[in-house]
Amino acid sequence: MLVTGGAGRTGSRTIEPSTARWSDRRVAVVIGGASALVAVAGTWIPSFWGDEAASIMSARRDWTSLWALLGTVDAVHGLYYAVLHVWIDVVGTSPLAVRLPSGIAVGAASAGLYLLVRRRATRETAVIAAIVFAVLPRVTFLATEARSLALATAAAVWLTLLMLRLLDARMHRGWWWVYALGLALGTYLFLYLALLIPVHAVVVALEQRREGRLRGIRLRPFLLAWATAAVLAAPIAVIAVLQRDQIAFSRPWRAVTVQGVLVEQWFMLETVGFVALAFIVVSAVATVTAGRLEPDWIANRQLLVLGAAWIIVPTAALTLVAALASLGYTPRYLAICAPGAAILIAIAVSALPRRWMQVTSVAVIAALAIPAYLDQRSPYWKNDGTDWQRVAEVVGELAEPGDGIVFDESVRPSRRPRLAMHTYPSGFEGLVDLGLVRPYDETAQLWDVTAPLAEVSERLDGVDRVVVVSRSANGVDDDTATLRREGFEEVERLELVSDVVTVYERTTQRVEADRAIFLARIGESEGSL
Repeated sequence: MLVTGGAGRTGSRTIEPSTARWSDRRVAVVIGGASALVAVAGTWIPSFWGDEAASIMSARRDWTSLWALLGTVDAVHGLYYAVLHVWIDVVGTSPLAVRLPSGIAVGAASAGLYLLVRRRATRETAVIAAIVFAVLPRVTFLATEARSLALATAAAVWLTLLMLRLLDARMHRGWWWVYALGLALGTYLFLYLALLIPVHAVVVALEQRREGRLRGIRLRPFLLAWATAAVLAAPIAVIAVLQRDQIAFSRPWRAVTVQGVLVEQWFMLETVGFVALAFIVVSAVATVTAGRLEPDWIANRQLLVLGAAWIIVPTAALTLVAALASLGYTPRYLAICAPGAAILIAIAVSALPRRWMQVTSVAVIAALAIPAYLDQRSPYWKNDGTDWQRVAEVVGELAEPGDGIVFDESVRPSRRPRLAMHTYPSGFEGLVDLGLVRPYDETAQLWDVTAPLAEVSERLDGVDRVVVVSRSANGVDDDTATLRREGFEEVERLELVSDVVTVYERTTQRVEADRAIFLARIGESEGSL
């Protein structure tokens, strides 16, 4: 039996004495630290991909250049780019360094989720929710991304916790400002965090309808806070509409599917999705059929409403936008709803009558998620085999200062091998970028401005060796034809996971090199006589 505590919190069942004396804050710190360690582990292994290249390149700009960029494109990521700009000035741009904020954010979200659930349920339920959240494949994926989603998910958790605190007790007016400003700032961090407002509205409305008079729930302060947040966030919403063409190119890849909604959004693997969805159904059934006078039922009902609203409202909103406008839906964007899924799973697991059943259930979910966790931390996992780290290593081994470099510009921006030079610059030091017309940080666009080699063939003067990096089958045919016309021939070719590195040398240089080798061998033969 549960014992009702203050501020809407319930006590816990009998647990181990060694942890029973721990405060909830201490438990949250331990959970957050452990989750962060699991999240960060191995994040330095995968190669960067296109979205992360956009983050790194934007963060490297000076403030004037960054402001010019955001006036043209990617304003919805502007706050994250600004934060990352400050961060990399301190810690650098290694894979671990730029992904570390995401791993820390996962830990913060886990800790916050524990405290959130703890306001409505037992310690066991709160711990289960935090652990399940931390091992969900979509969450472990967030930790490997130098993007804003992990930070936005953490913000969603802590803002929801604050919403419950405001719902449970009268608090100083300053906390209402924190809530309103937090919602607005979160929207600038990640646009779809604005969908947290209707999620909170559902929870507050149902709570107010059920026991508003008894608990003194006031709807007006929430309405004012939501309205304030909406007004403050309106500029970024308007700018997002004006810059919507930046995502139009990917429209065919954004169709809403059952697989995308039920599996890819939070679980990524069908096995994990099947088990998780089964638990979610069980949580709903168990809550509805439980005795209505039991404290367990009251706590689970409140959590069920919160968890269900958290996963349903944003999903419905984005799928509706996708259906009407054919853009705006990408499964990973709904990662901000993963805490809601974890809450629903925790309700079902905590309803199991034996502790060993609960532990086994959590262990099964974690075990099923391991393949995704390991894949996410393999070198070529991102974007169907991005291998830019290996490209940089190979170019660094084959090329020498003064050699030319040519990149395949025929593929879509997020896959262009040129981005290897911007994400792993050490492998390209001293090389002549033959196709570069204007570097990205001198433009108001994300990427470099380039030209085909045929248009700048005079740059080959004085260059006797050129390295060509291609992604598509015929993407550099025109450039290699130009090289051959200028007297170059292929001397070495290495096929990597996704890209191909080819070395070209001037024919005259090759002849001279062969002659030098021949003369050296003659000298060795004469010396041995």
